[in-house]
Amino acid sequence: MAVDNNPHKPFGADLDPNNELTHNVLPDGDVEVTYKGGKMKYMTYIDEMEDRATRKSKGKSPIKSHLGFFGGFGKGKLNKNNHT
Repeated sequence: MAVDNNPHKPFGADLDPNNELTHNVLPDGDVEVTYKGGKMKYMTYIDEMEDRATRKSKGKSPIKSHLGFFGGFGKGKLNKNNHT
């Protein structure tokens, strides 16, 4: 059985049809991943691949319109009326 070395096609299922994700193994064994050219944490990448596999298994498109990155809490984030 031939093995496909593309990490975005596990078991032949294309989870990145728009080629927006990159997955590069560095010489030290670490992995650098990007989404649309921007760096992304590896665990966020793993979560996204899991979400895409789940959507694909339900017959849906593996990609959604955006990744839901959370900006966090802090002054000026939620309450625009806070001027202290």
